Amino acid sequence: MKKSSGTKFHRIRIKLFAAILAVMILFMALVTVFSSPLLFRVFASRTYRQLNSVGERINSCFPGSVTYYFDLYSIAINNNVSFEMTDADGILTYVSDNGSSPESSSHFPSSTRSTGDYPSMVNAKSKYSFRKYDNFEIKSKPATNAAYFVYSSVLDTGELLHIYYPVADIESIVSSAVNVYLGMTFALVLAVSVIIFIIVTRFTDPLVEMNDITKDMAALNFERKCGDYGKDEIGELGRSINTLSTALDATLIDLKDKNEQLEKDIERRHALDNARKSFISNVSHELKTPIAIISGYAEGLCEGISDDPEVIREYCQIINDESQKMNSLVVELLELSKLESKSQPFNPVEFDLGQKIASVLSHLSLQFEQNGITVVNNVPSPLMCYAQEEKIEIAIRNYVTNAVSHCSGEKRIELNCADRGECVEISVFNTGENIADADLPELWDSFYRADKAHGRSENRFGLGLSIVKSIMVNHNCKYGVKNVENGVVFTLEVPKDSSYYAEK
Repeated sequence: MKKSSGTKFHRIRIKLFAAILAVMILFMALVTVFSSPLLFRVFASRTYRQLNSVGERINSCFPGSVTYYFDLYSIAINNNVSFEMTDADGILTYVSDNGSSPESSSHFPSSTRSTGDYPSMVNAKSKYSFRKYDNFEIKSKPATNAAYFVYSSVLDTGELLHIYYPVADIESIVSSAVNVYLGMTFALVLAVSVIIFIIVTRFTDPLVEMNDITKDMAALNFERKCGDYGKDEIGELGRSINTLSTALDATLIDLKDKNEQLEKDIERRHALDNARKSFISNVSHELKTPIAIISGYAEGLCEGISDDPEVIREYCQIINDESQKMNSLVVELLELSKLESKSQPFNPVEFDLGQKIASVLSHLSLQFEQNGITVVNNVPSPLMCYAQEEKIEIAIRNYVTNAVSHCSGEKRIELNCADRGECVEISVFNTGENIADADLPELWDSFYRADKAHGRSENRFGLGLSIVKSIMVNHNCKYGVKNVENGVVFTLEVPKDSSYYAEK
C-alpha cells in the first residue's frame, strides 16, 4: 500500500496537471481575444481579393454585346455583391440592384436615379483593423448607417466602378467562426485534460513512489524497493535508489554488528580489567599469609626465642610447610598463565585415557584412604584418545582432588565415561551437598571457592577448576558441572582422534 507524500494539492501530479491546464486555458483565452481581429483581417483581405477579381470580370465584359447587362447582373448575383458604374461626369450608367435589362441603366428615361451612391457615402470605422489599400475602404450610407467595403477602379471604357460588400456579413462570419472555435476548443480542452491527466499520472507515479521510498530510507526502513520504471532516466533513478537502499541496509547491518561487537569488546575489556584487579588482589592475599607466617617464625628463630630443639624443629617445619604452599601456589599460577597465554606449543598425541585415569587414582589412593572415601572407576582400558596427555592428566587430577575436598555423606567418588560422537565424555561424581545455583558459573574463575569453610590448610587456592577450563578451551572441548540428587558431577570431553582438530 502506497504511503501519502502530503496533501493531494501538494503532489507533483496535481501541480504538473494544473500547470499544463493553466497553459491551455491561457492559450484559449489569448486565442479568444485575438481570434476576432485576426479573422476579420483575414476575411477583409479575402474580400479585397474577391472584389478585385469581380472588378476584373466586369472590366472584361463588352459593352456593345447583347448580353452585356445580363453578364453584369450575373456577376453581381454570383458573387453576392452590388456595384454601380458612373461616367466621367458622375452620371450613373449602371446599378446592379436594378436588374439586367437595358432599361435599368441611367441612360434610359425609366431610370429611378441619375447619380451614384458613392458621393453621398461617408467614411466609416470598423472595430477591427485590416490591411489598407488605395482603392479599398469602408464607407457607410447616411440613410441606413450601414457599412460597406467599397472597392473602386476605372474601367477600360472610362467609367468609374464602385463595388459594395456589407461589412456586417464579414462580422457575422467572424462571430460564427469564433463561436464554433470556442466550442471546439472547450471540448478539446476537456478531452485533452483527461489524456494529459492520465499521462501525468503515469509519469509522476514513479516519482511519488520514489519520494515515499526515500522517506522510508531516511527513517532507516529499507524494505520497500522501487519497481521497474523502464530504461529511461526515471527507471535509472529507481535502480540507483534500490542500489543505494541495499548498500545502506548492508552498511547499517554491518555497522550494527560492529557496534555490538565493540560493546562486547568493551564489556570484555572491563571484565578483564576487573579480573586482573581481582587476580592481583587474590594473589596478594594468598601470598601475604604464608609470607607473614614465614617471616614471623624466621624472626623468632633469629632472636633465639627458644633453646629447645623440639621448638626449633617445629618452627622450621612450619616455615617449610608454608614454603611448600607458596611453591604450590606459584606452580599453579605459572601453569594457568601458560595455558591462558597459549605460549606453549599444542602437540596432541594418541594415548590410553583409561590407563591414565587409573594411574591418577593410584597416586591419590592415600588421600582416599585418609578421608575414608570409596572410589569406583567405570572407565575402561584401553580407551584411546587424542589430546595433550599431560594436560588431560592435570584436568582429571584437579577434578578428582576437588571431589575429595567436597566429598561427604556416603563419601563415594565415581568416574564414568560416555561416547559423544567425536569425543569421549569423562564424568567425576562425588557425594555431598549441591552447589548453589548462583555459584555454578563462578566456579571456573581464578581464586573462587564456593565452599568458604575449606581453608588454605588444604592447599586449595581456587585455581584448579580455572586450570581445567583453560585446558579445555585450548582443546576446543566442552566442560561443565551440574548438581544431581545426592552430589555433584563434573564433566569434560576428550577427542577420539586427530580429525577433530582439523574440523575445528
